[in-house]
Amino acid sequence: MNYLLYNELADAEEGAKNAARVAEELKAHGFEIGEMTSLINLDVQDFFKKRKAEDKVVIFGGDGTMNHFVNNIGDVKIDCELYLNPTGTGNDFQRDLAAEDKVEDLGIYRINKYVEGLPLVEVKGKTYRFLNGIGFGIDGECCVKAEEMKAAGEKNINYGSITVGLLMGPYVPPTATIKVDGGEPIVLKKAYLASAMNGRFYGGGMMIAPAQRRNSGKLTVVCIHGRGKIGTLLLFPKLFKGTHVAKKKAVFLQTGKTIEVEFDRPCGLQIDGEVLVGVTSYKAYLPE
Repeated sequence: MNYLLYNELADAEEGAKNAARVAEELKAHGFEIGEMTSLINLDVQDFFKKRKAEDKVVIFGGDGTMNHFVNNIGDVKIDCELYLNPTGTGNDFQRDLAAEDKVEDLGIYRINKYVEGLPLVEVKGKTYRFLNGIGFGIDGECCVKAEEMKAAGEKNINYGSITVGLLMGPYVPPTATIKVDGGEPIVLKKAYLASAMNGRFYGGGMMIAPAQRRNSGKLTVVCIHGRGKIGTLLLFPKLFKGTHVAKKKAVFLQTGKTIEVEFDRPCGLQIDGEVLVGVTSYKAYLPE
């Protein structure tokens, strides 16, 4: 049987409506939907324990929906075919998927191999899985501000404008201390962000780690540091093309299985868009 899992809070809270619309398109191509279920209140582990190898499950949503899924599935083995229909607003996970993962006529992607053995991050005494990356610094602060705006009822939220406003205004870049695979600590002053990446993209299309590949057995830490605010502002547009990495004096890059980052003052942090406030450190690593 074919199942569709949707997140009614996705797509600016149009998730259920959009899922129903796309389900009709799938049916028009011969992909029959046996059951449509909301992910929000679903016991994900129990659901997948009951699935058979011949079943197919399509998840509708974006990065937030996928973050919810991978942090609720636990260690349950997914035996059925799992697909993504990228109906979110950011879709950074989908940007990384290979052409051969796409089922052309249906507009869905096979994702089984991308949700197994995911990296973990320890933050403030808790452990989370992540698909794309960890944003720590001005990108985390941007997400904190966006959440405050959403809570206040604002709908048209421009992350670029928020970032520029923080950069040229109240954001004070901390000093970052970075350790990769337990090596010697690297101290970088004026750290605007210090990210640990499993994929190439985050933030709605920023190619922060252009050489990073999923399932490569490595993570990439990226730290933008050392410049003044104007110089850093001029560097930010390059993040969308991945050309910022050529600025080696301002961009620190290193790969490893374990990445530890500590700031000398609290900052916002985001995990695939999920926001934590008042963070001073994190540890991201690949499971043994």
